[in-house]
Amino acid sequence: MNAAIDAKGNRIVSNLMAFYENFSADRISGLDTLYTQDAEFVDPIHKVEGILSLKSYLRKMAKNLIHYRIRYQDVLIGENSAYLTWEMEFANKRIRGGEVITVRGMSCLKFTSRVYYHEDSYDLGALIYEHLPVLGGITRSLKSRLAEQDS
Repeated sequence: MNAAIDAKGNRIVSNLMAFYENFSADRISGLDTLYTQDAEFVDPIHKVEGILSLKSYLRKMAKNLIHYRIRYQDVLIGENSAYLTWEMEFANKRIRGGEVITVRGMSCLKFTSRVYYHEDSYDLGALIYEHLPVLGGITRSLKSRLAEQDS
């Protein structure tokens, strides 16, 4: 990989990381500098296509946030892709009374001059199911039973 490609990839990934490290509804309008117009964003809950849909998705997410913090752990940048591992803390008005929840995950980014594909992978049970009144107990019980079988 040549130095020009490496510098471009580092800049794109650094800018995206800075956006999510300082995430707020006020910053969403700046997504046009980070993502292509036809960007695809995928996570365990949604698949969003296009920058307008991504902005809408993030605005809805920001609306109920009480607390948010992301810490990046590992960052691997290739010629036109990057892989990031992270730990996210958040509190949402609608989940567990606004209690802070911590989730670990990974992002796969594909880019040219801007990101055109962003996929987040994380444990959906740890994010949501374990924190809902009825499903939480069922999810925790299933995880416990499965862990016992592995022993």
